[in-house]
Amino acid sequence: MECSPNRYSRRSLLLVLICAALAILVGFARREGLIPPSLRWAAALLPVVPMVGYFIGLSQWLKTMDELQRLIQLEALFIQFGVTAIAVMAYGLLAKFEVVPNTGIGDSWHWWWMVLFFSWSFGQLLVRRKYR
Repeated sequence: MECSPNRYSRRSLLLVLICAALAILVGFARREGLIPPSLRWAAALLPVVPMVGYFIGLSQWLKTMDELQRLIQLEALFIQFGVTAIAVMAYGLLAKFEVVPNTGIGDSWHWWWMVLFFSWSFGQLLVRRKYR
């Protein structure tokens, strides 16, 4: 059950690359002091704009799938949710007991995105194997 690139995957990749580029550029501009204080909120949220487009495209892509593919996505998302929920709870409890650093969401959000992505990918592998 191979997925060939289609307009949704190409657009999704483009939007993710735009988001990453904007995040890097905004981070550089902030570090160099190029963003006026009155525009910090707009600059901070600029990388979010392509992510909105990404999720709209994701919902459109989901509507083009057949029932089995949707079931695979649903089960993979369930695995993603479970892994992420367990990781967040475990980290929070470890931080509470001062076993790991107690970082705020502003310092660790990028790591949680990685957990989301890799747990969804892991879920895809598990579920696709189940339906071979």
